[in-house]
Amino acid sequence: MICLLLLAGVLCFVYFTMLVTYVGPQSFFFVFPMLGLGCFLLALLWHGHYKGRFTLPRRLIVVFWTLVGTGVMLFGILFGMILYGQSVGPDEKADYVIVLGAGLRGERPSLVLQNRINAAAEYLHSNSDCKVIASGGQGADELISEAEAIRRGLESQGISTERILMEDKSTSTQENLTFSRAYIPDGSSVVVVTNRFHVYRACHIAHECGYTSVSGLGADNVRWLNPTNYLRECMAVFKDVVLP
Repeated sequence: MICLLLLAGVLCFVYFTMLVTYVGPQSFFFVFPMLGLGCFLLALLWHGHYKGRFTLPRRLIVVFWTLVGTGVMLFGILFGMILYGQSVGPDEKADYVIVLGAGLRGERPSLVLQNRINAAAEYLHSNSDCKVIASGGQGADELISEAEAIRRGLESQGISTERILMEDKSTSTQENLTFSRAYIPDGSSVVVVTNRFHVYRACHIAHECGYTSVSGLGADNVRWLNPTNYLRECMAVFKDVVLP
């Protein structure tokens, strides 16, 4: 147990270093060094208890394992909800597609956004009557809006300019879907394009924004980002879906 806790702590710090190096500092990433410190602290307590240097109260041990078990069960339920959302699949003949923005590096889409553009382009080629809304504003460190990057990416894959509508003011998923709705006639069917881990919550938010016929198209995840994406998404689903 002690070795497993120490290994988990080291992996948390290594993963945090990778995130900061290749993605850049983000506040959520600091969850991982906090988890790492927690693992080291538990290893220290377990070692002291095992070696007889001190004795942890039995009640405290029971409470700890109860909390751990409850947390694991809750995480499993939330993770199952996310997996269900990404497994349903999109309406094959939707009227509109909304591509949700994600980060840029200057003018170049991040790999997360590029995967969304690729998935949207493939869908649009198979559904020639469908229009697409490129949705996303311009961040402080971005040279163009995310909507503009999406438009360029779609056009480079053969989607005509006439099919692309621009929504370039939004800064969150809630705003993506709220502002995009102004371009969509009532009763239209909509496919929201995002990454797989985000499909469940994006469709939930769309329903809250008044969409009556909405489904999700999950683009490929960036695999090495799965731990942070799914952990953050579980917390977001708990806040946005479970708590209300």
